[in-house]
This record gives sequence, C-alpha cells and structure tokens, in this order.
Amino acid sequence: MSRKLLLVSKVIQDIRLYRSNEIDSGHYLLCAKVNFPPRWLNKSTKKVPVKQEKFFKVRMLNDESIRWLYTQRVKLHLNNIKENEIDIEREWKTLQNILKSVTNESLGTTKRPNRRKYLNIWDDQIKQLIETKKKLYRKWLNSKKLEDKLEYKRNTALAKREVRKRQRLSWDKIVTNLEHDTSEANALT
Repeated sequence: MSRKLLLVSKVIQDIRLYRSNEIDSGHYLLCAKVNFPPRWLNKSTKKVPVKQEKFFKVRMLNDESIRWLYTQRVKLHLNNIKENEIDIEREWKTLQNILKSVTNESLGTTKRPNRRKYLNIWDDQIKQLIETKKKLYRKWLNSKKLEDKLEYKRNTALAKREVRKRQRLSWDKIVTNLEHDTSEANALT
C-alpha cells in the first residue's frame, strides 16, 4: 500500500453518497468525515541548522589605508578582464564576482551574533542605587514609619530617573552606531 493511500485512509474516515429525487440532474451529494492530523504531528524532528549570514566589514572603509588598498585591488582586477564581452549578464556576473572577491580580500567578513543586544546601562552606580533602594524598603517594612516610607519613595524615584537617563543615552549611542555602521545592510548573497 502506498504512503499517499495510507495517509488518505487515515484522514478520511467515512464517505457517503446521497441520491436525491428532488433535483433532476446527474449530480449526487458526497459527504465525508475528515480527520486532519494535528500540525505538530507532521513536523519533522530534525533540526535544520540556521545558516548564518556573512557580512562585509564595510565600516573598515573609514580607514584611509584600507580604502586605498580596496580601490587599488578593484582597479587591478578591472584591468585584467576582457572588455569585449557580448553578453551583459556574463559581464554583470564577472563584475559582481570581482567586487565580492576584492571586498572579501580587503575588508573581510563577519557573522551576525545570535544573541540579542541589550542596553548596556548596568554599572556600579546603578547597582549602588538599587541596593540602597532595597535596604530602605526593608527598613520601611520593619519600622512602618512615614519618614522611612518617604525616604524609600525618594530613593526609588532617584533610581528610576537615573536608569531612564542611562537608557536614553544608551539608545542614542545605538542609533548613532546604526547610522554609521552599514554592516547589516551589506549582507553577502
């Protein structure tokens, strides 16, 4: 028995054909009970490794010596190709391969890390503010005095303000790096 027939026999459980004497046509009503397997049952257990994309280190072109090396290599390779190419597609592929190889030689490639980038705001000052806030909270829980509660609330507001300020500065830093770093936009294909 073939796999397709076996699968159909598991999915379709009951088929009935109903004749009708009210309609004057050669058509009959076909009813079937269908039991589709759950989606998780069809998924294979093999984990296919995710192919990591490679990116050219374009930010290295900011260095004057590397930029000069890159332009010299491009000129050298372009002088070595035939100029009598008839097929535009072949010429385009040749140019594309030259640029990729020269870029790989001059700049190199990098892989995108799998981990997510978080905001780097945690330092000793933030740690000290949080510890002080926790100590004041425990003090207020033990004493239940209004002065201790006010001191705790004041310190909590101070800690929140400092964390927000650091987050803003960190985001500004990330945005400026994204504006100047085009490595993610220049993926190898």
